[in-house]
Amino acid sequence: MSTLRSFKQSLSAISRLWEEKDYDTALTKVEELRRTWPGNSHLHILWAGLVQLQENPRHSLEEARQALQQAIDLDKSSPAGVIELGHFLDAVEDNPQAAAKTYAEGVARARQLWLDGLIGQAKALLQLDKREEALGCVQEILHLLPFEPRPKRDRSEEPDIIIRSSSGPTFDVQAKGPFAKQIEKLLSDLFACRSA
Repeated sequence: MSTLRSFKQSLSAISRLWEEKDYDTALTKVEELRRTWPGNSHLHILWAGLVQLQENPRHSLEEARQALQQAIDLDKSSPAGVIELGHFLDAVEDNPQAAAKTYAEGVARARQLWLDGLIGQAKALLQLDKREEALGCVQEILHLLPFEPRPKRDRSEEPDIIIRSSSGPTFDVQAKGPFAKQIEKLLSDLFACRSA
C-alpha cells in the first residue's frame, strides 16, 4: 500500500530525474505512481510533459493531450492543467488561437484562487486587528478584479458596491462574480474600523 510519504519521496525522485534529463526513467516512475494514484491531476500533467520529452516515444502526442484533459477534468478549479494544455496547443499543435483561449481560462482559474486566498487572508488580518496589512490585501483584490467597461447608467442606479466613510471619502467599486459580496463585506469592515 502506498503512503503519502512514499508518494512525496517518489515525486522528489521524479523531479531529480527530470533535472538530470533522465526522462525515460522519470516517465516510468510517473507511470507507476499513476497506477497507484489514478485520480491525481498533477501526475497526469507530469506524464504529459515527460511524454513530450522522450527521444524514442512510447506514447503519442495525442495521448499527452488526453492526459492534460484528464488533469483538467480531475481538478476543475486548478489552473495548472489548463495552462499546460495552453503550452501544448501553442508549442506542439502550433495553434495560437486555441492556446490563447486556453491560457485565458487558466488565468481566470488562477485569478479565482488568488482572490479566494487574498479574501481569506484579509479576513484573518482584520481579526488580528492588522488593518494596514488587510488594506494591502484589499488593494490587491481590487487590482485582480476583471476590468469590464462600465455600461452607461442613469444617476438613479447604484453601483454594485459603494462604501461611504464617515471621515470623508466615498468608494464606488463595481464587482461582479462569486466574490462580490465578500469584497463588499471586507471593504465595509475595513472602513468601519478605520473611522472608529
